[in-house]
Amino acid sequence: MSILSILGVGIIAVISYRAICMWQDVRHQDTLSRAASSVEQVLARNSELLPADMWGRVDELLLSLGNVRVKVHGESGQVLYGPQVLLSQVKHKVTYMHPLTGMGGSMPIRDLELALDVSEDKRFLKFIALLFTAVSVVWGFIIMLLSGTLARFELKPLNKFGRKIADFDPSDLSARIKSDHEPQELYPVIEQFNKLMGKVSQYHEQLRSFNSNVAHELNTPLSSLTVSHELLLREKNPDPEHLKEALHSHLEELQRMNRIIQSMLFLSHASQGQYNDFRWLAKLSEPVMTVMDYMEAMLEEKHLRFELHGEASARVDSELIKRALSNLVSNAIRYAEESSTIHIHIEQSHANSQVSLTVSNKGVCIPERSLPHLFEPFYRVDQSRNQSGHNHGLGLAIVAAIARLHGGEPFARCDGEWVCIGFSLN
Repeated sequence: MSILSILGVGIIAVISYRAICMWQDVRHQDTLSRAASSVEQVLARNSELLPADMWGRVDELLLSLGNVRVKVHGESGQVLYGPQVLLSQVKHKVTYMHPLTGMGGSMPIRDLELALDVSEDKRFLKFIALLFTAVSVVWGFIIMLLSGTLARFELKPLNKFGRKIADFDPSDLSARIKSDHEPQELYPVIEQFNKLMGKVSQYHEQLRSFNSNVAHELNTPLSSLTVSHELLLREKNPDPEHLKEALHSHLEELQRMNRIIQSMLFLSHASQGQYNDFRWLAKLSEPVMTVMDYMEAMLEEKHLRFELHGEASARVDSELIKRALSNLVSNAIRYAEESSTIHIHIEQSHANSQVSLTVSNKGVCIPERSLPHLFEPFYRVDQSRNQSGHNHGLGLAIVAAIARLHGGEPFARCDGEWVCIGFSLN
């Protein structure tokens, strides 16, 4: 703002100076034009006199015209009156040519050349230019001083707000800024900052819970393996069958740990967007059928059936879609009533081309309070960890990560005795 003000003052000063210069030029030309008319009238009235008397009358006129000097040219261009060069010692002058016809009698006159000494005007213009420059500089300095003072005054609440943020204790994520005594202009900033702190607090809590769950999930099998190995080492003559059984148990624990680690690595890579093998798939039913063929043995074990409804096309990573569906179907098989039917719905919205895949099973409805947390890592509706088995609590978190990789979101709901879990694709 201050720069624009200084620039505006400079432009006004330049325009004013140019206007004065133009006014001076017009005034000079007007003075010389009137002087030429006066000389012409003198010559016309005194053309019958002798040349010496006629030029004497011109001298008398020039005395009254001040700084104006005149030179008279004859028909052949010779100088009849005046010096060869008008105002030869003057640095700043303005000249004017005035034609004459039919004057001079026996001594015909062709034109008049007039000159005006404008040295005083040039000095005045120089003074005006210096004055405008000085005024512009002083005004610019005043504007900068006022702008700086005003800016500091206006930014005082913002600086105070910045100091409050700087004084925040990083370990206290529950702290918030109160807007009671703050300017109204800062209300949106304070509101957004408090929302940001709420999200940071939420993410920090999720990270702490995730770390705690990871430590618990890995600590249990590691402790079991450690104790089992210590017991085996204490046996002097271990029974081969017992040893073989122990090794099988250890292998299962190691495989479970490996699944947890692989799932955690997948979530980490997915959050960084490292999966980008997206291709156009004309029929989303194809990966669904592949997954159901793979799950056929599990379906038969619980006497379950499945039905596929709908069709759609989308740009997806087919392998990731299979993995998400595999997690959803295995979850549905685990909790479905025996001899019931698992439904898989593929729906495509004509309004925004969004595709949704939903896996529904008949079983015990999930509590309403648990639905928003289903897709959090290591979350279980049943918080008991004693019989986690192959379910390590990352399946639905992986479904959520795959959905977000495709620009969609996971969802879960209960329709009576039907549990519906799925995800959308964009």
